[in-house]
Amino acid sequence: MKTIGIIGLGLIGGSIGLSLKKYNYNIIGFDFNKKNLDYAIKIGIIKKVSSFKNLIETSSIIILSIPVNEIVKILDGILKKINNKQVVFDTGSTKYSICKSVFSNINRGRFVAIHPIAGIENSGPKYSNSNLFYKKNCIICDKKLSDPDALLITEKILNFLKMDISYMRSKDHDIYMSYISHLPHVISFVLSRTIFEKFMYDKKKLIKMVGNGLISTTRLSKSSPNTWTPIFLENKYNLINAISLYINFLESFKNLLLKKNFEKIHKYLKKYNINEMI
Repeated sequence: MKTIGIIGLGLIGGSIGLSLKKYNYNIIGFDFNKKNLDYAIKIGIIKKVSSFKNLIETSSIIILSIPVNEIVKILDGILKKINNKQVVFDTGSTKYSICKSVFSNINRGRFVAIHPIAGIENSGPKYSNSNLFYKKNCIICDKKLSDPDALLITEKILNFLKMDISYMRSKDHDIYMSYISHLPHVISFVLSRTIFEKFMYDKKKLIKMVGNGLISTTRLSKSSPNTWTPIFLENKYNLINAISLYINFLESFKNLLLKKNFEKIHKYLKKYNINEMI
């Protein structure tokens, strides 16, 4: 029986553990947060708690599901300790800095950089869901740098998770994600701040007026700062470009309002209605 070692038992790591329970794997785990470990054992995400050292030594497949800055810190060291039969893959939302950090590692081929696009606004193992990945997209980055067998093993795991797999360069991945994932999170946090700053002294009236529009638009601001601060910083240059472009479009829309141009506003709303664009 192969052993899968999961480092980081939050939403993604926990959901992977639950999803793979029905397959013939011995799933062990490590987390720096003891509460996460205790909960993971309690609900059966993992079969056994492991030390970090033991997990690296005994796992056939090592999954890193921790904040992206922490992945950058430890991945190189992990790859230097493993043998040529072990496989390591991460689940980080940024990929270029992670891939760059191990580019010259002698065991680079044993690493597969993946991004399962399946997150929700809640974090922690209590939100783990064995169906979290069902029919969701997963991007594998820089696949030519991974050994063919390491790639096949990772793809097998993703197939067990029922994910749709695609491939992309890590650098391109981070550009796309800065616009379609990271920018929406920034917008949600900043909108929450805007509402709070404007109505912080009149919260009771505000609560009575909140509708689905605000709730859905600010949903992402519930996301964990521990997860998203490193993502923003690891992808900061792409994200700054995305924010700048967004600000330009906000200014152009503000100008339409200032000019009271009904026809152009209506045309704008019709053209950029998401239902018309996808």
